[in-house]
Amino acid sequence: MQGIEVTHFAGLPGSKMGGVPKFRDGPSNQVLFYQPRGMAVDASGNVLVADTGNQAIRSVAPDGTVTTIAGGNGKGVRDGPCKTAKFATPLDVAIADDGSIYVADAWGANRIRRITPGSDCRVTTVAGGGAYFSENGGGGFRDGPAADARFRSPSALTFDREGNLIIADNINNLIRRLSPDGQVTTIAGLPVNADGSIWNPGSTDGPRQSALFALPEGIAVDTEGNIFFTEANSAIRMIDQTGFVSTVLKTTERRHGGELSPFLREIVVGKDGALYVADMDYGRVVRITRDGTLSIVIDGLSGPQGLAVMPDGALLVSDLHDNSIHKITFTGH
Repeated sequence: MQGIEVTHFAGLPGSKMGGVPKFRDGPSNQVLFYQPRGMAVDASGNVLVADTGNQAIRSVAPDGTVTTIAGGNGKGVRDGPCKTAKFATPLDVAIADDGSIYVADAWGANRIRRITPGSDCRVTTVAGGGAYFSENGGGGFRDGPAADARFRSPSALTFDREGNLIIADNINNLIRRLSPDGQVTTIAGLPVNADGSIWNPGSTDGPRQSALFALPEGIAVDTEGNIFFTEANSAIRMIDQTGFVSTVLKTTERRHGGELSPFLREIVVGKDGALYVADMDYGRVVRITRDGTLSIVIDGLSGPQGLAVMPDGALLVSDLHDNSIHKITFTGH
């Protein structure tokens, strides 16, 4: 494993509880986040952050200045101008080729939201819906036109080579796809039980909809079109270009060492082609090769959640409990 250097990237480290303000824009060493999670890097080098606890989407510019793009107006579901829009539980962001920002607005909203930045910045719902904060949290399962589709706590987003938005549909235990023409389909996972219910967890490999998943969390696509995702059963799974589902790595014993915890979060494909995973329970970022070999990149974090790959190959990791973002630079071989 090559050497690494860990530096502060944005946010004031430490708990922001106990009456201390949790929401502030400004220089990266003065800004306040609250439970930052998913991240993405746009073509200009801006880092977009799903600031979950503040129900906001924030941007860290290359010069370190942090601004709020949309939300931050309390919990809810409100489309419209970015300054007045509301999010329920924004967990992740992905950036389309045209610069639009897509948001996985999870529990309570069960929607995919779209932010069109610029002078006329607006938030719209592009897929999903259901009753906001209904008795069961809203949502459900339905493929079809985006306006009619239903999700249950979409947790992570990424784009593939064809411009499809790939979605980890967490509570439904499915991997879904939103196509550029506005159709939602299930890529893999068994959508509905024989009794019509949609809670169908498991860990079974195989062709597309014969596979079973257990609360898919983070998601990534490599340059060949393979989809990788994390699960709440200490596993990294892969869907290849034919739709076949296999397990890259699954550890069965829960012990701190060369194992994965059940609380895996984001996954990214590094510049070296390896997989990098945020393991929240063990407080670390790990590297996993395609043959399933695991090594520890960094240990001792409070609550690693989101990951993003910078143009130079460095990794960013958001820390849920520390309310900050760290940068991991690989310094040599």
